[in-house]
Amino acid sequence: MKLNSTLANIALAAAIFAAPATVLGGEPATTIKTVTGDFDDVFGDLQDAVINRGLVIDYVGDVGKMLERTADAAKGSDAKAPYLNARYLQFCSAVLTHEAVGADVHNIAMCPYVVFAYQTRAKPGEVSVGYRQITLAPAAPSQAAQAKVHALLQAVVNEAVGANP
Repeated sequence: MKLNSTLANIALAAAIFAAPATVLGGEPATTIKTVTGDFDDVFGDLQDAVINRGLVIDYVGDVGKMLERTADAAKGSDAKAPYLNARYLQFCSAVLTHEAVGADVHNIAMCPYVVFAYQTRAKPGEVSVGYRQITLAPAAPSQAAQAKVHALLQAVVNEAVGANP
């Protein structure tokens, strides 16, 4: 039973990470900042930036390892993934999510939030950190909730890379 639950959580996380973060139209977008540094240090800073806000990390995914593990199954693709490291965190803010779904029940698509960090083989001294921008329903209450979520995600990324807002 525990294994089935774990597999279901992994499948859900993969689907969420791969799916465009949009509701009711619009194009998915990301915000990414790149810094020079050690991947594990920067990823640790990203985790701390979430925890420092009193939020709980629900799941840590390792896209890089998944790509390595599944390279043979990906017919026609380069067997070597472009990443040295690639991980993501998923978490949510109960306060912001209650506000968003209170404005429009379709806004459930925003949760969980996902922030990520990666380091490519082409630029091993750089770590990119970012998040998907979430597009909610067009009504003013949804847009207000969306702005708060983007501000939270931007603050998390800025803290992780040591940037001022």
